[in-house]
Order: sequence, then structure tokens, then C-alpha cells
Amino acid sequence: MDNDILKTALVLYIAMIKAMHSWFHAAHHVTRGTGFSGDHALLYSEIYQAYEDNLDGAIEKAIGLLDDQGVADPNSILTGACDILRDYKSPVTCSSMEIAIHGLKAEKDFVALTEQIFKGLESTGNLSLGLNDFLAAAANQHETFVYKLQQRVKVEIGY
Repeated sequence: MDNDILKTALVLYIAMIKAMHSWFHAAHHVTRGTGFSGDHALLYSEIYQAYEDNLDGAIEKAIGLLDDQGVADPNSILTGACDILRDYKSPVTCSSMEIAIHGLKAEKDFVALTEQIFKGLESTGNLSLGLNDFLAAAANQHETFVYKLQQRVKVEIGY
């Protein structure tokens, strides 16, 4: 197992989880309009709480696999998350529909990154059985969120 490859992948993954947690938590706070109750309490709340759980699991998994406490450094995690967030429009400046549309893109990006990391670690022999399960479970959960967000935006974007 190559710890450098594994660490690079896990540090990126942790930063992405933190970025998405922050983005969806903000979406939860600023959603408004006719869909407020559902978006606020059911959709964005469920998503940001899932990211919070994923963050805890990813950091603990990384420490366990790498035997490196440094992956839990909040300065590094937040710096990485801020770099990632620059690629996403803030939900604070969006309409309710724009929040859902940008949230859908973010969820698709997260699933794609999860798949990319999975395939990369698998091809280099750096995917433990437990990490395999963790990444697959995260992909499964966030594919469900993609579905929910797709359903949320369908009528508005002409489906």
C-alpha cells in the first residue's frame, strides 16, 4: 500500500466532504419560498447531516489507515474546503431553484469524485476492504440525494 497515494486521495476527499457540508448547511439556512419547509427540514438538512457523518467517518478511516493524525488538522481541512468551494456559487446569493440546481451539480460532483477515488485506489492496490465499503456506502447515499434534487428541479427546468 502506497501511503502517499492513499493520503492524497483521502485528504482531498475529506476536504470535499467539508466543503459540501458547509455548502448544504448554508443552503439549509437560506432556502425560502414555497418549497421552504421541504427544502429546509427534509432535503438540505438531510444532506448536510449526511456530510457531517461522512466527515467523521472519513477522518477516522484516514487516521486508522495512515496512522497519521495530521489528516484531522482543521486548518488543512478548511483550507482545502475553501479551495473547493470557490468552484460553487454560494447558496446565499441564489434563488430557491438556483440552490437546488447548484446543489444537484455539487452532489453529482461529489459522487463523481467518490467514484474517481475508488477507482484510483483500487487500480493502485490502495483500497482496503473497509475503505471500499465506506466509499461505496457514501456513493449510494449521495446518489439518492442526486435523485431527490433531480426531482426537486424537474418541473422548474422543463422536464
